[in-house]
Amino acid sequence: MEFELLNKERHAVRTFDGVKIPTDTIKEILMDAHLAPSGMNIQSWHFVIVEDKNKLAALLEEVKPQNRKQIEEAGAVVVLFGDQDLVARSLEMGEFEEDELKKERLMTRYPLMFEGFSEEYLNTYLSISTGLVTMNLMYVIKNRGYEGNIILEFNRTSKINEILDVDMRYRPELIIPFGASLDTGEASFRFPSERVIEVR
Repeated sequence: MEFELLNKERHAVRTFDGVKIPTDTIKEILMDAHLAPSGMNIQSWHFVIVEDKNKLAALLEEVKPQNRKQIEEAGAVVVLFGDQDLVARSLEMGEFEEDELKKERLMTRYPLMFEGFSEEYLNTYLSISTGLVTMNLMYVIKNRGYEGNIILEFNRTSKINEILDVDMRYRPELIIPFGASLDTGEASFRFPSERVIEVR
């Protein structure tokens, strides 16, 4: 799909037909989204596809009631986590890197830098990375012929890690339900250009 059209036609959709998307297709969608940019290419995101009925039921208990139906009806439910241990992330990436200069950065320079991150800076870093990969994911979902939504309103605590059996180094960021839908959403208000763009 042409990007301009994709961008204009992507809207939040909260109703789905309940037909499960094959796991392999979900993985393909996530790997396409995984091409998103990130600071120093650390790719600090972690996707969890929730398919187990018991885990999904427990997850729903942590979601605000008004958001539960769309998760129950979705063809796929993905919980996006952010990796808080950037030092470990960098070292792990270094193990895969063949270029010696890039390997040195990942194994030595970046870890020293990440160790100096304040909690506030780490939060900012993870939030920006989350935003980048999430928007990429929403475009990929639409481009594959599905609709989706982004859910912020849930208890973003370690309880999510416990339910999904995810290492505590990852913090829960967003829940993304998506699937086939007769609803295509609708365009929402956008400020005119003179309200959001300045030239100096």
